[in-house]
Amino acid sequence: MNTISKKFPRTIETAVEKLLENMSRRDQTRVANMDETRLVEFHINYGIYIKNELRLWGNEQLMEACKQMAGVERLSPDQASYIILKELQDKLLQSDVLRVVK
Repeated sequence: MNTISKKFPRTIETAVEKLLENMSRRDQTRVANMDETRLVEFHINYGIYIKNELRLWGNEQLMEACKQMAGVERLSPDQASYIILKELQDKLLQSDVLRVVK
C-alpha cells in the first residue's frame, strides 16, 4: 500500500468528513443552499482545495471510488473533486445545517 493511501481518505464518505471538519458552520450553510449553477462556480476554486487536500492525483483508492460512483472508467481529479463536493452538499442537505431564509 502506498503512502498516500495511508494518510488520506480512501472513500468518498471519509473524504467528505475530512472536508467538513475544516469547514465553518457558515460555509456549510452556504454550500447546502447553493443551486447547481452556484455550486459549479464555487467548485472552480474549492475544487482546487479538494484536489490538494485529498491528494486526488495520487490517491488511487479515492479516485476509484469516484469512478464507481460516476459509473465511468476514466475520471480526472477535477471531475472527482466535483463528485466529492456534490456528495458534501448532499450530506449537508440531509443534516441539521441551517437554511438561509430569503
